[in-house]
Amino acid sequence: MKKWNKGIKHVSCMLALTLSLSVIWPGTTGAASAQVTQIQANTFVGDPGEMVESFDITVSDVEKYKNLKASDFDITGNYDGYPLNAAGEIVQDNYEDDGITLSMKDHTIHMTVKPFKYPGGLKSEFAVTSKTYPELSFDKKMVTQVKTRTVDEFEKAQFTASNGVTLSYNLKRSPSKEAKPLMVWLHGGGEVGMDGRNHLTANRGAVVWTESGYDTSVLAVQYPENYSFKIYNNAEQLPIMKAYFEAQVELIQKLVAEGEVDPDRIYLSGVSSGGGGAFRFLMQYPDLFAGAIIVAAKDTIADYTGSVDAFKQELKGIVDVPIWIMHAQNDPTTDSRTSSLAYQALTEMGAKQVHLTLYDDAYMDSHRFYGGLKHWSWVPAFNNKEVIASLFKLHKGTAGEQTGSSSEHAVQPSEPVTRAQIAMVLADALQLSEGTEEYPYVDSAPDWAAQAIAKVTKAGLMKGIGNQMFAPESEVTRAQMAVIVDQILTNKDWKPATDSVELMFGDVDSKHWAYAAIQNSARAGVMAGVSKGKFDMKQIVTGAQLEQIMQRLEQVGTK
Repeated sequence: MKKWNKGIKHVSCMLALTLSLSVIWPGTTGAASAQVTQIQANTFVGDPGEMVESFDITVSDVEKYKNLKASDFDITGNYDGYPLNAAGEIVQDNYEDDGITLSMKDHTIHMTVKPFKYPGGLKSEFAVTSKTYPELSFDKKMVTQVKTRTVDEFEKAQFTASNGVTLSYNLKRSPSKEAKPLMVWLHGGGEVGMDGRNHLTANRGAVVWTESGYDTSVLAVQYPENYSFKIYNNAEQLPIMKAYFEAQVELIQKLVAEGEVDPDRIYLSGVSSGGGGAFRFLMQYPDLFAGAIIVAAKDTIADYTGSVDAFKQELKGIVDVPIWIMHAQNDPTTDSRTSSLAYQALTEMGAKQVHLTLYDDAYMDSHRFYGGLKHWSWVPAFNNKEVIASLFKLHKGTAGEQTGSSSEHAVQPSEPVTRAQIAMVLADALQLSEGTEEYPYVDSAPDWAAQAIAKVTKAGLMKGIGNQMFAPESEVTRAQMAVIVDQILTNKDWKPATDSVELMFGDVDSKHWAYAAIQNSARAGVMAGVSKGKFDMKQIVTGAQLEQIMQRLEQVGTK
C-alpha cells in the first residue's frame, strides 16, 4: 500500500505546531539515588493536549521523608499549554504558584500539582527540584510510568481488511454487554504515525465522548502519514483514502456483527485533516452514520475559491445526514471557506439538519487562540455540551429529538428567528423550570411556544414589548438579542473584569437603550461587531447566529 504523498503546502508547518505541540527538548535531570524506586506521572487530556495533574514517587525508606513539605519542591517548565502570545510569539509562562500538595501512603509520596502541559513546552521540559532532598528531584527522563485517564482504557490493535489495507487502531469499548453507540474519531495531521498514542492525547477528540458521560465505544484509527491539500484532484492519494475508509467500514461492520455496536448509532467526528477526511467518509458511505461533528476541515471536497456548485455536486448524497460544522473564520491552516461552502451547498439543496458555527477573531482572541492557534477551533467545539448531547440523541434515519426539523416552528440556520423561537431555545438550553402560570400576555401565542414564553418571562430573560404583549412572531434585532444575552450573563453572575476597557462601536451611542447590554455581551465574548467598529444593532438575528450565541454563552464562566 502506497503511503500518503508528502508534498504538502508550507502551511503544514503550522499544522504540525498547532496539532501536536509535543516536541521533546532536553530537561534537567535530578541526582540519581537508590532511594527512589519508581516515579509515575498521572496525566489527562486537556484542551491543549496531555496535562499532568500529579506524580507518585515511590521510595525505599519512607521514614526519611516524614518531615517533607510542599515548600521543599520547586517546578520549572510548567505552564498551561497555550504556547503563543497576542503577538503570535512562542512563549512558555511558567506558573508562579506550582500548586503542590503532598500526601503519603505506604512507600509512595503523592504530589498533586497545578495541571501543566506534559512533558513541558516548546522552550523547555518540566523539572521538579528539591534542595532539601536532592534525590527526590526528577524530570521527564526519570519518569518510569505514565498513566493517562481514559486513554489507558483504549486497546491497541491492528486489523487487515479484505482489500489488503492494515489499520493500526485503538478501541475503547463500552462496558455494557448490550450493543451501544460507536464514535469514529479521525485525528489531525499532527498526529499521524505509528506510535499508537499521539492521536489520543493531542486534543480531546478521542476522550471527550465518554468523559462527557455517554456510554459509547470509541474507534480511533491512526493514519501513517498526512495527505496533501486538494486531495479531490489527487489521482494518487484519493484512492488510498478511499481504501482506508473501506477497511475502516469493514472493521466497524465486524464490531456490529459481534454485538458491540448499535448500527443505528454510529457517529463520526474529525478535526483538521480528520475533518476533511470526515467529509470524504460521509460522501463515500452516506448511509453509515447517524450524525457527525466536523471541525476545522481541510479542503477535501472541492475548490473553496470556486463556486458552490462543485460542492453541491460532491455533497448531494449527504443532504439528510445531521452535521455540525465548526471552524474559526480566519483559521490560518485550513481555510474556513471549505466549511462555509459545504454548509451553503447542503442548505441550498434542502438539508434541514446541518449547522454551521464560525468563530470570529474576537471570540478566538478572547480565549487566547492567537496566531496559528486560531486553528484550534476544536477546543470550543468539544466544550460545547449542547452539541455533543444533540449528537448522541440521534439514531440513523431520524432527525433526533433536538432538531425538531420536521416541525414548522423549528429554527432554521439561514432564516430570521422569532421571539417565540428564541424563548423555546432558551427554555430548553437553560433547562428552565415550568412557569407558575399560563401564558402571561394579552396577545396570543402558538401552543408550541406558550409554556416556553412563560418560563423565560418568569426567569426574567425576556419581557413583553409593552401593553402586556409579547409579539411571539416578531423577528429579533442584534440590539434586542444583546439585551437578552446581558440578562443571561447577569443570571450567571458574570461581571466584566475590573480592568476591561470600553469597546468602541461607531454605530452605538452611549445613550442608546441597549448600550450597556451591547458592551457586556461583547466583553463576555458572546456577541462581537459585524465589522471593525460596527455592531449593526438593527441587523436581524438568524438561526445560525443564535446557535453561535448559545454556544458562546455555554463557555462563559462566572467572575
